[in-house]
Amino acid sequence: VGTATLYQYFENRETLLMEAAEYSIKLLPFPDYKGQGWQQMALEYTKNVQKILKQHPSFIHSHPVTDYGYKIHFTLTEKILTDLVSCGLDAKQAIKVAHIITMASYGGAVEAIRQERLPLNGANIQSYISNQFKEMDSEEFPILSENIEDFILSAEDKTDFLLKIALANIQSEFEE
Repeated sequence: VGTATLYQYFENRETLLMEAAEYSIKLLPFPDYKGQGWQQMALEYTKNVQKILKQHPSFIHSHPVTDYGYKIHFTLTEKILTDLVSCGLDAKQAIKVAHIITMASYGGAVEAIRQERLPLNGANIQSYISNQFKEMDSEEFPILSENIEDFILSAEDKTDFLLKIALANIQSEFEE
């Protein structure tokens, strides 16, 4: 089907792109609610959103108003909120968790993309960064020198660490 044929069904390019985005959203591989708790659901959503952002880095710097429209943003958010409410959270709690999912997903995707672009040459991220750090003057970086192994984490480990702390904090807030 040619572009000219598509335009007989849509007013303009923008409308066509919005319709395509709305349709595509339904095809995204989001987790299904299978009775898992809200924390597990949050972890699954974060991993899935992060994977999508990593595969499509242009989404990271797109803006709802100028690119995909707020309807796409609201549709994604509503799906996440619906699943979190199904896990037993109320709407306000679900919104707080959705913010954590969003920020951890974006941060994790950015870090994963950055790490993928390092010239690892078969090494893992830990050995690569460790070798880079060995070339530094340890007296200039005394705290890092003593704790370099704790500092060097993969993007996945950093995301898991962030989620563990954030979700534990929000769990304690929910119990108050």
